[in-house]
Amino acid sequence: MSTFAHAAARGDDWREAIRVVGDRLASQHAAGALGLIYATEAFGPHLADMAGTLKERLGVPEWSGCAGMGIVTTEGEIHEGGAVSVLILNVAPMAVSQVSSLLDTERAAIVATGPWANANGPVLGIYHADPRNGGTEDILKTLVESAPSGAFAVGGLTPLSEKPAQIAAGLGATGGVSGVMLSRDVPVAVAMSQGCLPVGPYRTVTSARQNIVAELDRRPALDVMKEDIGEVLARDLRRTAGYIHVALPIGGSDTGAYTVRNLVGIDPRASMIAVGAAMHAGDRVMFVRRDPASAQKDFARSLDDLKKRTAGKQIRGGLYVSCVARGRNMFGNQDGEVGMIKSALGAFPLTGFFANGEICGSQLYGYTGVLTVFLDRP
Repeated sequence: MSTFAHAAARGDDWREAIRVVGDRLASQHAAGALGLIYATEAFGPHLADMAGTLKERLGVPEWSGCAGMGIVTTEGEIHEGGAVSVLILNVAPMAVSQVSSLLDTERAAIVATGPWANANGPVLGIYHADPRNGGTEDILKTLVESAPSGAFAVGGLTPLSEKPAQIAAGLGATGGVSGVMLSRDVPVAVAMSQGCLPVGPYRTVTSARQNIVAELDRRPALDVMKEDIGEVLARDLRRTAGYIHVALPIGGSDTGAYTVRNLVGIDPRASMIAVGAAMHAGDRVMFVRRDPASAQKDFARSLDDLKKRTAGKQIRGGLYVSCVARGRNMFGNQDGEVGMIKSALGAFPLTGFFANGEICGSQLYGYTGVLTVFLDRP
């Protein structure tokens, strides 16, 4: 079975860029039921027009995508200026179901338990979410956990933009979660790489109010943090900014997975810390560090694991969603992450974007990279 078709282009005029993309896809005889389209912020307001142009030219009926703080292509990564990356999935029309912009869990439950999802599960949801919607995590959990036939979600948060940054059923959208569901007839494999590594054990919150943690393990929270991060950092807490974060374990995970939240404040006088999430007595947390060596090591591990799981299967195409704090900031050059993917798995059609937060399973993560590969049928 052939690989999917991919094309990307950059430029000052979105019309010219999408013409180039259309020419390249036409030369590959691109065909299929779904097009995934990702654009840099400069082209974000024109997403619906770009998708409509390609729909008319190529005859691909369904389109999903969003603007990103940079995009991923088969050739590498693009962060500045106007650019667009498109992957055409050569799958059957019945294998695709569009998800219009979801603003609350009530509507998400209807989608997750609807006739199509029930008949075609377990499904893969590719979702794009507005970071201003405070209910995004609950919506994602509803889409995955309410599905009677099973579901798994990937995707990410779009940039903070007042203009439409997503496509929902062919139209520009803001405010909610939108995307597409793929049926079990589209085989996939997913790998997630954490961008942070632990520097201490899990601790129990014993006193907290809102996002302020006063005690960990019945000791002053900052004292415990200093113990875990080491003497060098403890002597100059200014060096922890952007380097030390707080990880929260994911309940029910058998892989030790955790979500990372920012350490947003330190009060040396009261020996308290502030976390970018609501905290409650009984919560478990641990301190983690974010640095290039940690990110590269864990990404290499996740790619090696994915290579083993896909051995003997053709990769038809891929979708990579990475945190905007990764990329060239963590991997040393413009195309570091794409280069590592190619080195581990070989070259294949690839699209994606750099996000404000990454979706994997039913969770919203930070500082991670999520690679989804579409496989040949067994």
